[in-house]
Amino acid sequence: MIKTRWMFVFVGIAAALAGCSGGEGSEPVDVCAPFMSEASAGEVEIVVRNDRPQPVYLRNGTCDAQFQIAPHGEETPRRAELTVLDVTCDAARTLEGFPLDCFDSALSSIASGATQTFRWSGLLYERVEMPASCYAKADPAAIKPSTCSQGFAVAPGMVEVTVPLYANVKQNCEDGCQTGLDPFEVKGTFSYPDATTVTIPVPP
Repeated sequence: MIKTRWMFVFVGIAAALAGCSGGEGSEPVDVCAPFMSEASAGEVEIVVRNDRPQPVYLRNGTCDAQFQIAPHGEETPRRAELTVLDVTCDAARTLEGFPLDCFDSALSSIASGATQTFRWSGLLYERVEMPASCYAKADPAAIKPSTCSQGFAVAPGMVEVTVPLYANVKQNCEDGCQTGLDPFEVKGTFSYPDATTVTIPVPP
């Protein structure tokens, strides 16, 4: 009698496991799919115009993002631009090497009357923990990041872009390392995805 009960238990467990796997002939579950970036509703060109009589300075976009985006109703801007350290989860599935450090501190300048243009993909990025099995397996010994960046689509509506700038710059070494001085921000608001270009002036 005891052996019969144990047999029913084993049969029940096997049936449950078969149900979790989708059953015979079903498609395998892609555990990586939930970490892929969403589709964007469209790109936006962001133009910063310097109306001051002297140049202003901004991050070069290599190690630090040059702008941030806040959808309507959100007070804190979110990551809208990827640096060399921001590997998307999509890219991590095939990328064999991952950047670990970034030391480019040089600043870009916008001369008086000139403009600087950025392109926003229409996505906002968050760092997520994707399963280790989803990363590229070309080199098992390669160091892999603990997180990757997943892009999320922005709902239609008003959006605010923030661009951090510096009024002055200090040279720290002969190799181009710089420190921005007198920081300030310029902001612009536009309707997304209706607007495809937004111009933000730097007031005198």
